[in-house]
Amino acid sequence: MRLEKISKERVASAIVYGFFHSFFSGEMDALYPDRRKFDPKEIKNCVSDCYEQLNTYFITAVFPLFIRLNYNDLDAVIADMEKRHFSNNTSPKLLLRYACGSKAVYDAVKTEYKQHLYYLLEGKFQTPAEYLEVCRPYKGDEEIAVIDAIRAMARVQMQAYAMGIKLSKGEIKTLHQATIYRLMIQGMIVLLHEENIVFEEENLEMMFRKACLNSDNFEVLMNEMNQAFEDLAQ
Repeated sequence: MRLEKISKERVASAIVYGFFHSFFSGEMDALYPDRRKFDPKEIKNCVSDCYEQLNTYFITAVFPLFIRLNYNDLDAVIADMEKRHFSNNTSPKLLLRYACGSKAVYDAVKTEYKQHLYYLLEGKFQTPAEYLEVCRPYKGDEEIAVIDAIRAMARVQMQAYAMGIKLSKGEIKTLHQATIYRLMIQGMIVLLHEENIVFEEENLEMMFRKACLNSDNFEVLMNEMNQAFEDLAQ
C-alpha cells in the first residue's frame, strides 16, 4: 500500500498515543524489569506517582516535534515566539496550543490526551485495536508527508520511553530492546492503518514490514529508530 500524505490531526493523535504508551512502558520496565504483564493497580499507582508533572513531561517530548511538523520556517517560529514573549514561565497549555499550529490539531491532541489518561487511570493501556475504532481518518484539510510522520512517531516513542525509565522510581535504568520493538510496531499500526492487524507466524522483520505497509516506510522507521538510539547513548 502506498500512502504518501496523512492528516495532521491523525498524526498528532498517534503521537499522543505513542507518548503515553512509551513513557509508561519505560516506567513499568524500570519498576518491574522481569515482567511483561502488570496488575491494573500497579499501572494506576505508576500514573498517580507522576500525575502532577505528566503534562510537563508531555510538552517536553512533543513540543519540538509538533513545531517541525506544523511550521516550515524555524527561524520565523523563533522570532514569533520571542515577539510573543514566550519563556520558561509560559504555561504548558499555551506552548502546546502554539506548537499545534491550528485549533483542529490542538483539539485532536486534547481529545487523545484525555482518552489515554482515562485508560491509564483505569489501570490499562489502550490497545491499537481500541484506538483504531475511534481514530481520525487519513485525509484532512492539512496533510503532511508520511515519511515525516513516521520519523516523528519513532522519535517521540524513543524519547518518551527513555524519559519514563529515567524518571521512574525503579532501579533498573536500561532500555529493553523487546519493548522498543513492540512500541515501534504498535506505533506504525496506529499511525498507518485503518484496522488492527494480526500477526501469525511472521518473524520480527516481517512484522515490522507489515506494520509499515511498504519497504520505503520500513527503511525510514529503521533509520530513525537507530538514529534515536545513537542520540540517547550520547
